[in-house]
Amino acid sequence: MKKILLVCNYFAPDNAIAAVRITKFAKYLKKAGYEVTVIAEQKTDSLKDSILEKDAEGIKVIRASNSHKMMKIIGMYEKAIFRIRKKRFENLNDRVKVNPKTGKKEFFPFQTAHPVIGSLDYFFEILRQHDLLKGIEQVLPQHFDSDYFITSYGNLFGLYVGRYMHRKYKDIPWIVDIRDNICQSKFTPCYVKPYAKRLENIIWKEADCIIGVSKGICRRVPSRYRKKVHCITNGYDMTDRDGMERSFHNKQMVFSYTGSMYGGLRNLEPYFRCMQELIEEGSIEADNIRILYAGRSSAYEIFRTQAQSCGMGDRCAYIGMLERKDALKLQMESDVLLVSTFDDQLDGGGSITGKVLEYMSAGKPIIAIINGTVSGSELGEMIKDGKLGFAYEEMCADEDIVGLKKYIRSMYEGYMRNGKIDHSPEKRILQRYDYRNLSRRMIRVLESQ
Repeated sequence: MKKILLVCNYFAPDNAIAAVRITKFAKYLKKAGYEVTVIAEQKTDSLKDSILEKDAEGIKVIRASNSHKMMKIIGMYEKAIFRIRKKRFENLNDRVKVNPKTGKKEFFPFQTAHPVIGSLDYFFEILRQHDLLKGIEQVLPQHFDSDYFITSYGNLFGLYVGRYMHRKYKDIPWIVDIRDNICQSKFTPCYVKPYAKRLENIIWKEADCIIGVSKGICRRVPSRYRKKVHCITNGYDMTDRDGMERSFHNKQMVFSYTGSMYGGLRNLEPYFRCMQELIEEGSIEADNIRILYAGRSSAYEIFRTQAQSCGMGDRCAYIGMLERKDALKLQMESDVLLVSTFDDQLDGGGSITGKVLEYMSAGKPIIAIINGTVSGSELGEMIKDGKLGFAYEEMCADEDIVGLKKYIRSMYEGYMRNGKIDHSPEKRILQRYDYRNLSRRMIRVLESQ
């Protein structure tokens, strides 16, 4: 039986979309006969994902925790910066700034809108992630006989452990799974970008194999290292929805958004604007629709602010922060699912949020609002090819706003006529994103090392 050591920041039962991908791969690798051991960061959130917890049964999980000294340092920093950050964090208008590379006013997340504080946060996060490595150094030699070593990037812990292990045990193939760009134009503060870029280049050079979650991320890897790059997207697992059958018809047509707003970088105003115009035109009766949001309360405030700017704030309702099984149930009980992402040409494009893959398994039409500077996006093509719904791209706003209004009107008319929305996704396309099939691809990549 071949052994795999897998290192990540998020793993079951963490109630976060970031935990889904790596837990699903661990689940299906174990089913395929591999002995999987996971080293993951110890999270303190009380909310757990019971579905992922079941997926991880029988998998040995070692938790990495920060030292008391490091937590004391972080606590002192947080106390010192709290008032300054709070004042700036709550002022969303202060995040609209001129992008020096485009010369246009754009919305920036907190980290880059306030780069001094953002860089300090990044620096202390570097310290904290290094401290996690120090806490499990004595455990790593026990895994020198692993056949494969996989680290998942969504935070720095995996990369630090990966470099440490690779330098000590060069005979073990190091596979780096990249979910997000390490250096990002919109999220990495300017004062720490040189560090992020340097780390990114080191990973491209030293890793034996690189797995990117999208073609855009894979394109970030320099051509001289491209031979060791493979694209394996996020996916869905139909077993997550076992027993979840919708058994009623909503009196109102329900649109739902579940997930983060990334500080306002994800912007659903085009959707809200279409809804308001359709209501004003008399094509939609306002009392016949309801817009639900499930996530953090601070994110809902951003969501509602965007809706309010288009006169749709009163149609929104806050569900709260849900465990994933309840979020999945909400999706099943909704009529249309909303998703938003930011895709930047400067980062090579390829931003495909894991949430849209989760939505696939609900069998409901998806409206995707793709902000940023990419046209012909991977997410847009995925939705188009799979007949999953409608994708609006900011770069094609004039054309897509017309198409989005037409799509919403058509769904509404069908719903009011017979309580149903015509939705027939392309099953052949959907099968590509089933985690059972994605895991088979992962196995082929591992066995080729």
